[in-house]
Amino acid sequence: MQCWDFHNCGEKKKNCPAFPVSGKNCALLAGTIGSGQPLFTFTQKSERCLRCSFFHSEHYAEKFDGRIDFEPF
Repeated sequence: MQCWDFHNCGEKKKNCPAFPVSGKNCALLAGTIGSGQPLFTFTQKSERCLRCSFFHSEHYAEKFDGRIDFEPF
């Protein structure tokens, strides 16, 4: 199942950067629509994704263990 099907996005999915190929790992893409407004910064995006039922579902591509790891440049 893709994120746009899980959230019943209908036609607005066509305006989302996750459509049509990244519907199972949408948290990795900047500018996804989610709750109606695209979010481009990691801080904004991560806060919304951590509250997203799709992100925590068995449909999301990777399991989230509660940590956000990053490597500095």
